[in-house]
Amino acid sequence: MSSSKPRPAASSSGDLPADALYEVLLRIPAKDLCRLRAVCPSWRALTSDPFFIAAHMCRHHTAPPLLAIAYRDDGEVNGVEISNIFGNLVKRIPITEYEIVLVNKSSGDAVGQISSKGDSIRVVRAQLDLVCFNWISYSRAFWVLNPATGATITLPSDFSEELVNELEVEGINKWRSQVHSCAFGQVSSTKEYKALRISTIGDRKVCEIITFNDMNQGNWRRKQDPPTHICAGRKMRCVVVNGYNPSFKVCGIKVHQEVHL
Repeated sequence: MSSSKPRPAASSSGDLPADALYEVLLRIPAKDLCRLRAVCPSWRALTSDPFFIAAHMCRHHTAPPLLAIAYRDDGEVNGVEISNIFGNLVKRIPITEYEIVLVNKSSGDAVGQISSKGDSIRVVRAQLDLVCFNWISYSRAFWVLNPATGATITLPSDFSEELVNELEVEGINKWRSQVHSCAFGQVSSTKEYKALRISTIGDRKVCEIITFNDMNQGNWRRKQDPPTHICAGRKMRCVVVNGYNPSFKVCGIKVHQEVHL
C-alpha cells in the first residue's frame, strides 16, 4: 500500500538522517518552523510539501480556537487581529495598502486613482486554519492569511480572461461590477486550495474559480453561472411558512469537480 507521507528531503547535515530530520521538523511549532525554512533549499522543499503541511497540522491541532477580526487603528492601518476566545490579543498582522491608477485605453492617460485611504477590510471566511479577507470598497482584491506564520497569499484581482472577453462583447465596464463573496476549500488528493469568487455583472451572478498553493497563485477561470439566484448580500431576508420556504434553496459547489450541486 502506498503511503501519503512525502519522501523526506535529504538532510543538509551528514549527521542527521533524512527520516530523522522529517520527524524533528514535524514536532516544531509553526511559527518557529517558518523561520527554519530559510536554512537551506531542502528544508524549504520539505516544509512546503502539502503532505508535510497536512501532517504538521494534524499533530499541532490541539491548540484552542482563535478569533480572526478585521481592524483599523487610529493611524488608518488595516489588518487582521488574532485573539483567543477570552478576547485577549494574540497578534496583529497589518496588510499592505493599495493604490490603483486608472488609465484610458485609447490615450494611455491616467484618468483617476483608487487607493485604500478611507477603505477597510473585512474577514470573509475562516476555515482550514486559514483566513480569507478583502477590502470593502475594492472588493475584487482577496487575500488568504495563515495566522500561525503571518504568510499571506494574494489572489489576483483581475477577472478571468473569459469573463473579460464577455464584458467587452456586452459593452460592460468591468469597474461597474461588484464582487460579493469568496469561499475556498482544499482538494484532499493534491492538497491544493481552490477559491470560488461570486460577482454581480449586470443582472446576473457569475462564478470564477482559482487553484492555488503556497508557491503559486494561479489565475481565475470562468465557470458556469449558478443554477439559481444567489442572495450574496450582507443581509438575507426571507419568510418561512410552516417550516418551509419554497423560494429558498441552498446552492453549493464541488471543489474537486468544480460543478454546482
